[in-house]
Formats: sequence, C-alpha cells, structure tokens
Amino acid sequence: MAKNVERLQAREAKELIRREKQLDARSNKFYLIYLFMILSLIYITDEIASTISIQFQANIVTEFFVKNMGMEYGAGLSLFSAIGFISYPVTLLIIFYRPLADKFGRKPFLVINTLCMGLGLFLVYLSKDIYVYMIGGTLMGFMVSHDMQCVYILECSDAKSRARNYAIVKAVAILGTLLVPLLRATLMQNVSERWHVVYLVPAIVGFVMSLFALLFAKETNAFLTKRIEYLKTPIEEREQRSKEGREQNAQGGILIAVKFAFKHRQLRFLIIACCCFYLASLGTATYSTVMAKSALMTEEEITLALFLYPVGNALFTLISGFVSDKFGRKVTIVAMSCSALTCYLLFIFSGMFKWTPYLTGFAIGGFMGSYWGAGDTIGGIMFSESSPTNLRSSVTVINTLLNGVMGGLATVITMILLPIIPESMFGYMYLGMTVPGLVGAIVIMWLFVGETRGLDLKTVTGTEWDKPKKVKEEQQDGE
Repeated sequence: MAKNVERLQAREAKELIRREKQLDARSNKFYLIYLFMILSLIYITDEIASTISIQFQANIVTEFFVKNMGMEYGAGLSLFSAIGFISYPVTLLIIFYRPLADKFGRKPFLVINTLCMGLGLFLVYLSKDIYVYMIGGTLMGFMVSHDMQCVYILECSDAKSRARNYAIVKAVAILGTLLVPLLRATLMQNVSERWHVVYLVPAIVGFVMSLFALLFAKETNAFLTKRIEYLKTPIEEREQRSKEGREQNAQGGILIAVKFAFKHRQLRFLIIACCCFYLASLGTATYSTVMAKSALMTEEEITLALFLYPVGNALFTLISGFVSDKFGRKVTIVAMSCSALTCYLLFIFSGMFKWTPYLTGFAIGGFMGSYWGAGDTIGGIMFSESSPTNLRSSVTVINTLLNGVMGGLATVITMILLPIIPESMFGYMYLGMTVPGLVGAIVIMWLFVGETRGLDLKTVTGTEWDKPKKVKEEQQDGE
C-alpha cells in the first residue's frame, strides 16, 4: 500500500512540473486568432458529422436496403431505424469517456475526437454495405456528443466575451455546413449513387484539423490551473474532500430525483412538457425522406434546398439566444416551439405543393434552429434552475432519458407505420406526430410551468412553484 502511494506521489510530482511549465509558457499575440480558426473548422466538421447522415437518409436507405436487399423503401427505412437502436448501448460509454478530460486535459480529447470524427466519415465514404456504414456512423455519433471544441471556446475566452465568442463560432459552424450542398452539386453532381463521395472532404478536413490541433493548440489555462491545484493538494486532504462531497450529494440518484420531480409541480409539468416536445423530435431526422419520397424532389432540388438550410438554422438559432436573454426561459420555449411548428408546416406544404426548394430548405433549417433552441432551453437550463443543488445533476439526467425514451417511442410507432403506408404519405405521418407534440408542449409550458430566469441557484428548493398548502405541509413534515 505504501509503495503504491509513493509511486502515485512520484508520478504526480512529474506531472506537476510538466503542468506548471505548460501554464508558464507564453502564447504569442496571434495564438487566440489561429486557435479560434482551428476550433471553427473543427466545429464545422462536428456539425457536418452531426447532420450529414440525416441529409442523405433517402440515398442510404435506397442503396443499402432497396437495391442491395430488394426491400420496399418504407420497409427499408423501418429496418434502418431498428438497426439504429443497436448503437444506443455505445452511448453508455460516455459515462466513462467524458470525465477523462478532467484528468488528462482538454487537448488530447480535442485531437482524438476530431480524428475519430474524420475516421467515421471516412469509413462511411468507403462503406459498401450497412455493416461498415453503421461502424462509421456510430463512431461519428459517439464523438460529436462531446463537443470538446465548445469547452475550448468557453475556457479560452474571458467572462465578457465568452457568450459572444461561442455564438460567433457556432454561427460560423452552422454556415460551414453549406459545404454539403456545394459538394452535392460538384463532386456528387446530383447523382444519387455518388453520395459516398460527399463524406470524403469533411473526413479529410477532420484529419487535417486533428493534426493542426495536435501541433498548434495548447492546453487550456482553466484546466491547468485546476489540475495544478489538485496535484498540490495532499492525498489525505483530497480523500477528506471526496468524503465530504459524497455526504453532500447523498440525497442524489436518478430514482430519488424522479420521485422528487413528480412530487413538485414545476418539475412534474416540465417532464410532461418534455414528453410532448420530444415526441416531435423525428421531424429533425427525417426531412431527407420527406423531400425525396413524399415531395418527390429531384437531387438538384434537394441540393438547392440544402443551400438555404444552414441559413434558416443559423438565423433561428441566433433569434433563440436573443429571446432567451431578453425575455426569459418560458417565453423562449413557447416562442421557439411556435416558430418550430410554423416552420415545419411551411416545410411540408412548400415541399408537397412544389412551391420552391429554397423556401423548403429555409423552412426546415428554421425548424431545426427553433426546435433545438427550445430544446436546449427546456433541457439544459429549466431543469437545472428548477432543482435543488443536491439533486440538480440527477434531475438533468431525467431530461436526457426522456429524450431517448420519447424519441425511441416515436421511432417504434413509425417503424410500424412505414411499411404499410404509401411513400407519398410519409410527410403527413411525420407532420401528424410533430404538430400534436409541439402544441402539447406549448400549452403545458404556457399554463403550468413557471419562469426560472434570475433565480439564485444556491437557494432554489424546487418547491417555489408548489401550491401554498403543499409547501406548508412539507415544512411541517420537516419539523
């Protein structure tokens, strides 16, 4: 035991010297400029890896299931959705993978994540069957969930410019997805069978940016400061702090959080609103099929639509941020959910009635920006601001579970319907799930959920929105 402690102390002493040298190393005055250029290109790769398979859904199903397996498109899309569930267990590795950046630093994982995103894109480019495609797609899906470039942006910016820098890089990344329709029009030449080649360029960008990050990005000062403080803390004191932390969070845990949430009005109605909201999530992943099979748009028309998709997405993402800062969380969710509903209706009608591909693309981009603007607010902010400190982390897990469960339920419903309804009706089927979900979320948020902006998170108890009689009873029980 004593030898193990000595080895640990010797290893940490060497790391402490290395970390202090990294912290003391001076950056030249142009460092932040080229760092943010690298981060912007990595973010573009991330955004493309997040959306490219959605944008080529119709091409993927047609090649791997219709042509290779002789299936009808609806049955092939249903099977493709079912196969997607296989990758769900891989996401559980996030529990072990994500905390590693707090121990080993941000830079190694900025490099690894970007490299693996590029590798996933390259595997899809090479894929000749669904098995290789799923390996590449799963690798991309796992890596894009970590957003290490976002951590870099936040930790390399001062408090005053943090939100501005993040918004600028995010907007650049969304607009950077214009690369996809540009490649459709040039390398792919709007030929459906050539969809693989579009994956090659972002894959190369991912490989190059991982190399640039390795050579030119430095570890963040925020991590180095925190890590050095940890390494200088005696092992006995760390153990004591760890013990105190466990005692402080003893009331935590997902089951206790669920029980607490259903006992209190605010969290209870947030859960109900999320159930409705995430029922509409299929609209974010199926617009390629709607355009290709229900609206019968040609590859050229889909390419034109995708040129306007990032514009609508970026615009409504910026609007969401402005509304949240100006008017609060509840108004943001209601307003952006109404915007998402309007944009999706416009997308369906513009596509189905052959108005113009530019309007169709702008509308689905506006839907995406509005939907995730509302989703990030309800899931990332309101759940946290409506929970007491000792349960906050556990309560936010409820939102993640609801997203998976309701999205999975919606997928199962469509898996049953897709093989038995005509392809021309797919758009109306997705509309039939999106509209009730968003309307339900809007009504519940407006009537039953309270505003949380401006609350002191240190003093929130979760009972602030309960009826006075119930609060009084709980206080008496506590006495």
